[in-house]
Amino acid sequence: MALSVKRAKFEKARRLAKRDLLAFLRWCWWMPHDLVVGRHTRAICARLTQASDDWRNGISTYLLIEVPFRHGKSDIVSRAFPAWFLGVNADRQPDGIMSGYGVSLVRGFSKRVKRIMEGARYQMLFPGVKPARGSNKAEQWSVENSAGIVTAQGLGGSLTGFGGHFLIVDDYCKNRKEAASATYRDSTWDSFRNDLLTRANSPAAIRIVCATPWHIDDLRGRIKAEMAKNPDFPRFEELQFPASKPGEYDFLFPERFPPEWYKAQRASLGKQAAALLDCEPAVEGGNRFDTSKVVLHYTLDGWPAGRDTRGWDLASSSKQRDGDDPDRTWGVRGLIRNIHLGHGAIQREIWVRSIVACQDEAPARDALIRATAQADGYAVPQHVEAFGGYKDAFTTLKAVLSGVSVVRASRLPGDKSAKLAPLEPSFDAKLVHVYAPGCGKWLDTWLAEFGAFPDGKHDDGPDATAVMYHSQASTGGSGFVC
Repeated sequence: MALSVKRAKFEKARRLAKRDLLAFLRWCWWMPHDLVVGRHTRAICARLTQASDDWRNGISTYLLIEVPFRHGKSDIVSRAFPAWFLGVNADRQPDGIMSGYGVSLVRGFSKRVKRIMEGARYQMLFPGVKPARGSNKAEQWSVENSAGIVTAQGLGGSLTGFGGHFLIVDDYCKNRKEAASATYRDSTWDSFRNDLLTRANSPAAIRIVCATPWHIDDLRGRIKAEMAKNPDFPRFEELQFPASKPGEYDFLFPERFPPEWYKAQRASLGKQAAALLDCEPAVEGGNRFDTSKVVLHYTLDGWPAGRDTRGWDLASSSKQRDGDDPDRTWGVRGLIRNIHLGHGAIQREIWVRSIVACQDEAPARDALIRATAQADGYAVPQHVEAFGGYKDAFTTLKAVLSGVSVVRASRLPGDKSAKLAPLEPSFDAKLVHVYAPGCGKWLDTWLAEFGAFPDGKHDDGPDATAVMYHSQASTGGSGFVC
């Protein structure tokens, strides 16, 4: 009996989904809204389809996939591809490893892969290929009637004893704050090179690093640098999709985002748009903060209403206080105001109302701190770092301000560069406002320290400003909302 037109189309789509990743994505799409396909969607799916075919022929694949944020890369690479690959290659009983910056992220990917495989649409394609009974843990599960095991671990997690025919690292960096930390970048590189790359199963393997670039020296950057200097390092093929590409397209994903979305994100990100939208991070060095763009006010007319906080950076140890030019204790008071640009983009205005500083010994320093907090009033909380080596500063400030003011702990892991990174877009966009009379003689020094960062001798004024900033901003240090 001849098939009806509708049935014939259904059967054609089903057969295509078994051999083509994009067709599979359309077949098993799991979200309540329609799947939106862009030029990068088609290109990535086509390349991963080829990678699967090559794998079956004993050919390994190494891919660097770079896409702006919110463009659907994880749906393709970390949700659809593992499910499809396990089904297409069920006869080979493959293993897989999924990784990323955090356990919760990769476990979420793993859970979605399992749900896709358990769905009715998937079972129409690959009957019986599903998570084995009792495989309830997202961090590791088996495939029914197969030796295949899928392991989901955050970077730095234990992978001892496990291998993978496919290995995916998706979003190796959580935010701008982490990307700016050399310590974090070193840790990520060590985990990737020593733990993940050594987990390839034979005779062939697929290795995918998929991310929005954050920093020239991030995992993507180090892979490219290692390829340049070491001929024995795996040759990663780069698939890069910038938000705009003059001569080829104005906007990468107009099917999903209007031009206004891209413009709003660029305005929010400032110079970080080079990394997060155009996938080409810029070299970071001195002069990261253009202090010529700081707006000075000589009256409080038009000053925004809001609750101020004061951030402190204390020169607590004798080492910090001794020498010809010792560190200063700084206290920076201000407020942060959000500007909503639309399409989820936010800029942050920084309004600095008062700056105090000193290079005094503890008694005089403590007297300044106490007098400053009394002048601020009880409504202005005093914040100081209480993380790692700064725990003593928090204890000191609490003792000095006992009965005078609320003292709150600022716990921001990472180095100075990481903590200050989210402030850069505000400087770039001329959104830093300073009440000059409230800053007194310390204004020029404060501007000079920002202007010289990170290469200047002192950065305590910027540190105190960052404490104030993070006490109010809720980005977790990312510098943008997406």
